[in-house]
Amino acid sequence: MYWEAIAAIGQAVGALALVFVLIQVRHARQEVRRSVSQARADVARELWVLGAENAQLSGLLGRTETALSGQQPPFVTELVATANITPEEAMQVLSHEWAWWMYRAQVIRFARELQVAERAQFDESVRFVYGNLNVGRLWLQLHRHRLDPDAVRYVDNLLAQPG
Repeated sequence: MYWEAIAAIGQAVGALALVFVLIQVRHARQEVRRSVSQARADVARELWVLGAENAQLSGLLGRTETALSGQQPPFVTELVATANITPEEAMQVLSHEWAWWMYRAQVIRFARELQVAERAQFDESVRFVYGNLNVGRLWLQLHRHRLDPDAVRYVDNLLAQPG
């Protein structure tokens, strides 16, 4: 009887240890997914920043796009027509907006994990860029169909809230 009690306790401890290991594996998988997602977003953002910082590259990309398709991206066309800037400069603005979106979309994916003050500051900046700045609003309007729907929904919900 004494050994049966010890065996029962051992089985209970073993079951608890198994549950603990399963929880740890689940958390590890989540962290790996998050890390891969973060790395992918970082690379994409760096590539867009490259175009925003390099006028020669932006001009080359813009001219190539026009030569291949016969037209500039709608955002570039709109900026050239209304902001009195060159297509190369508009391509730089486009790259800049894409780089910022890549950052914001990544933060949005994990916004629930931010501290309250961090999230409030982030939400305020998103609301300002896409609600108050004409460039941000135009960029979002013209690109929303190709963006992550969850991130767009997050921005739309922020813009719908009183500010």
